[in-house]
Amino acid sequence: MKRSLPTRQGGSKRTVAGLADQVLVAVTSACTGLLATAVLAPTAAGLTLYAMLVLYFVQGVGRACVGDVMLTYVARFEDPAERRRQFQNAHASIAVLSIGAMVVLLGIWLFGPKHSVADLVWGIPFVPSVLLQDLSRYTYQTQGQQAKALVIDICWVVAQVVSVVIALVIGLRSGGALLAAWGIGATAGAVVFYSRTRINPLRGRPLRWLRDTRHLMGWFTATGVLGQIHTLLVGSLVKGFLTVDAFAGFRLVQTLVLQPSQSLAMALNGLLVPRSSRLAGARDTAGLRRQTRLVLGVALGIGVVVVTAAATLGHPVLHWYKHGQYAFVTPIAVPIAIQAWIFIMQVPFTVAVRGMHRGWSLFVQYALYSGTALAGLCIGAQSHGLIGAVWGLISGAGVGLIVQAVMFVLAYRSLIRMSMETPQEQPVLASS
Repeated sequence: MKRSLPTRQGGSKRTVAGLADQVLVAVTSACTGLLATAVLAPTAAGLTLYAMLVLYFVQGVGRACVGDVMLTYVARFEDPAERRRQFQNAHASIAVLSIGAMVVLLGIWLFGPKHSVADLVWGIPFVPSVLLQDLSRYTYQTQGQQAKALVIDICWVVAQVVSVVIALVIGLRSGGALLAAWGIGATAGAVVFYSRTRINPLRGRPLRWLRDTRHLMGWFTATGVLGQIHTLLVGSLVKGFLTVDAFAGFRLVQTLVLQPSQSLAMALNGLLVPRSSRLAGARDTAGLRRQTRLVLGVALGIGVVVVTAAATLGHPVLHWYKHGQYAFVTPIAVPIAIQAWIFIMQVPFTVAVRGMHRGWSLFVQYALYSGTALAGLCIGAQSHGLIGAVWGLISGAGVGLIVQAVMFVLAYRSLIRMSMETPQEQPVLASS
């Protein structure tokens, strides 16, 4: 008999499990990048980190096309059979996307600049595993089953750690080995998920998923893809305007300071977007307002901690790490922490806007943020090098925060007007 996905967990346990899961994912992702800087010379590490950035780009596109849409859309379904159909359609869609991504990446590796993408070939075979395992986490998050997501991520991490240890023991100290270890871990996590849920991507219908979610996928996907293009462009421009060593240092500080904040933002999205969607669907404007205020207060406190930690620990840690080989990036620690703080402050507004299905608002906000940030990076890098590039990125983050807050206010007022006209949406969506 096939197992149906379990019902939602209690709030406190779900929150603890969700945060623990995201901490695990964040620490593992950060350690993968840190390990590259630890076992490789700065130039070689920079090339490996760039290959990882390309793979993160593909993973992000998968989230934009399927994962983020699923969090918002499928969360409103209450019928187990319909939920399973939607999940299978989503997994089939990500499988098709992963095959297309493999073809594109292989072309980049074959015909692109070999010096910049040489390590990429080690990650290409594992693209389906990485995307499917990532969507598996989103599937459990959509159901509020954070503990189940934690289990499959633990399997991923254990398999990746074992692979890394074996590679180091037999002397494979290369970026390719690190990328392959990541893929092996993702494969283990995906296998555990599919064996537990019996969801079969081969039975899904990608075209049906596109049809059912087209009202969300257009803007949500465009925003997510734009975000991944922005991230890839930032890395490419830093590497292009400056040096590979500067890019390695830039990514090191991002890994230590910015990435944990981004992982926290992802955790809050996974926890709160489905709830926001249900609140908005029920026209519960008071509940949505309370949630936004609470998360805003938490984000403010976390931001203070991040900036204080960077100001206090940035200098000693970077001068100690690898005998000071990355000490030259110490001046960017606090600015990147400020950028992280601004990003965290956006989370409550983004969560609410996603829950209200205002995809176009998210796209407009990200377009304005990305345009300002990239322009600031180029101007800053040409005039003041790496520190100028980072402050240019901060200018874009500030614009993004202001615009997101405005978009939230506009969407919230619209929801209030709708609640006066229509009490609430039907709790169970009919299949298309």
